[in-house]
Amino acid sequence: MSGKRSISWLLAFAAVLIQVALILSIQIRKELSLRSGKRITVKIVPVDPRSVFRGDYITLNYEFSRLNLNQIKHDKTGFRRGQQVFVTITITNGEWKAVAASAEHPGEAGADEIIMRGSVTGWPSGNSANVNYGIESYFVPEGKGRQIEKDIARRLITAEISVDRKGYALVCKILIDGREIDFR
Repeated sequence: MSGKRSISWLLAFAAVLIQVALILSIQIRKELSLRSGKRITVKIVPVDPRSVFRGDYITLNYEFSRLNLNQIKHDKTGFRRGQQVFVTITITNGEWKAVAASAEHPGEAGADEIIMRGSVTGWPSGNSANVNYGIESYFVPEGKGRQIEKDIARRLITAEISVDRKGYALVCKILIDGREIDFR
């Protein structure tokens, strides 16, 4: 009887250990992306929604989130909703803009380029597609989102993002007129 009991405890411990390892692996991947990724600053157009379940957050919209397929290089096949896509962005006149999109990773990026991994959202038309990179929300302390919303009309709002070599992006910080927002 004690042999079965010890096996049960061992299985329970293994199950808990696996769950903890999975949770930690997500955070470790994000931390590695932040430390090893290339950091760029991009213009954003935030709005201030509020969610009862998620709290205050800023919704971030980027120039390269809506792809005009008539103006960039792309796969001839077109894109479908939910499809993974790799978008190459480059800095032009001080702003990061999409120059290419592909269903496959295009390989090494050029000196002034970054390749971002995203997924097509909505229903793409023949000449445009919306892409979500996983950096479209930034959570802020409760009550601070409205303060940022007031600053949008009269100030330059940017985000510093880190993009690792696999194309995963994370928001590092939000800046107003080049100064990091202090949420303390």
